[in-house]
Amino acid sequence: MAISTRRMSDVLASTDSGRLYRIEVFLRAEDAGAGCVPHTGLRYIFRTSEGDAVIALDEKRYRLGSGEVLTALTPRRET
Repeated sequence: MAISTRRMSDVLASTDSGRLYRIEVFLRAEDAGAGCVPHTGLRYIFRTSEGDAVIALDEKRYRLGSGEVLTALTPRRET
């Protein structure tokens, strides 16, 4: 069984008070080996850049271990 973890993206999010966090998004894939369907287990892992665990509530909202809710900021578009 092989496990691979890839960093997929970063999300900039803020609290209601304005504090900014960078949330790192990883994808962990578990491969059961030969003869089985590849990547039998996929899951996303979310954490702050400081290493604290984050729970995804939906596409734009996240919760820290402290219970504080973060909202993803809309990326800037280059003109």
